[in-house]
Amino acid sequence: MYKCKKIIIICTTFLIWLNLHATCTIGVATGEATSDGRPVIFKNRDITSWSLEFKVVNTSGYFSYACNTSYGSTTPWLGVNEAGFGMVQSAAYNISSSGGGGLGNGTLMSYALKRCITVDDLQAILDSTDISGRATAACYAVIDAYGGAAVFECANWNHARYEPDSIGLITRANFAYIGGSGRTGENRMERAYELMRTALLGDSLDAEFIAKYVVSDLLLLDQDPYPLPFTGSFPGMPAGWVDCGPFTGLQTVCNGNSHASGVIQGVAAGSPPDNAVLWCFFGVPVVSVPFPVFPASHSEPPEATGYSPDMLEAAHAKTDSAFSHPSEDDWLNTAFLLNNSGAGVWTYSRPTLDWAFDTVNLILANWELELPTATERESFQDLVMDRIMDAYTTGIPAEVAEAALPIELNINAYPNPFNSRVSIIKPHDAKAAIYDLSGRIVWKTDQGVTEVAWQPKAELSNGIYLLKVYNNHQEISINLVYIK
Repeated sequence: MYKCKKIIIICTTFLIWLNLHATCTIGVATGEATSDGRPVIFKNRDITSWSLEFKVVNTSGYFSYACNTSYGSTTPWLGVNEAGFGMVQSAAYNISSSGGGGLGNGTLMSYALKRCITVDDLQAILDSTDISGRATAACYAVIDAYGGAAVFECANWNHARYEPDSIGLITRANFAYIGGSGRTGENRMERAYELMRTALLGDSLDAEFIAKYVVSDLLLLDQDPYPLPFTGSFPGMPAGWVDCGPFTGLQTVCNGNSHASGVIQGVAAGSPPDNAVLWCFFGVPVVSVPFPVFPASHSEPPEATGYSPDMLEAAHAKTDSAFSHPSEDDWLNTAFLLNNSGAGVWTYSRPTLDWAFDTVNLILANWELELPTATERESFQDLVMDRIMDAYTTGIPAEVAEAALPIELNINAYPNPFNSRVSIIKPHDAKAAIYDLSGRIVWKTDQGVTEVAWQPKAELSNGIYLLKVYNNHQEISINLVYIK
């Protein structure tokens, strides 16, 4: 009996330690750093629990926010609100959280996501709680819709703000520079930074790159399985297997406990803040597919929320299959991703990821011109989720259905050049807008007609104007030459 009690105590202590020492990685890329001008923050939420969900929290009098939570909770660990303010967190193990009352790691995030519009708003909250105290020991990466971005390191009674570096990047793992000795996960922090820096230099850094390559990265100092398929072996491992354990000292960015991850795609400065989107991963991201949730939809896909939601169950099963070694739980079989026969989860998960980002980015371009209702956002994100779920569970990559596309999207404008009035012929289901050279909309029309006319107002000067015709899948444009 004594031995049993001792074993229970030891196991319980270990499990508490295991959950306290989650190895999250976070980072920021400003709009100046990304190829599309949209700032991005990300987080791998490394936690042993599978009781997780993604949801939109709606609270009367506050901003709604899309976030990752534990089941049944509204406390976020990564999230973005409808004002375009995004925030992710990583625990800092070289700071003590004892002795401070008030807001804790998750409750601080909830408080901020409900209220903040800008990074400076969070700064004001931290300045105030430096005096009253916090129960925090964490790093927070944040962005807003006005070009703001920063990392805050927070202890009980003090905090420090770090701006992105000269190229617009900053990353953190599980330590704070304001803390004591011990920089847990510094290698992960440096690896994530280097991946983003390399993409930036190639003008390919955006939310899709981070989702595809950063949160899914498997490289260690002495372990490089790229490019896949990987047929070699590392010391002590079978051919094709890699170490993804979170407690080896040199942890991969994507490890066996990365049971939820998020990539928050903000908006370019001057764009509608409510076009921010949270890209959500259930399971280890290297075997999963992210799906979009818009905080301004005020809802989440049913496959993402509740007890054991469908997408979590599917990702959990694939994670278990990837980590299927009979005696080593932290080893990942890269052949499950892609093997020498051209099979593996990447053959459908990666094309589906590409499809999802292409589809969302296309409609975001349209929503720049005309904001949708919350119901329209909800319908769109549900449609995308349905396609992702179908591809992820059947192994058939998502593609744009031919029936969903117009036969041909085209424009005819005559006369062009014109001196008083121009006729525009467009597809019946397409919308049209005309811009001046400064990018200001000077005219637009809804769908439902095939021929419309534009007669410039008297105050408009002659010159070149841009006519854009678009629907939910495509857009094309031509120049109009106005001569008075």
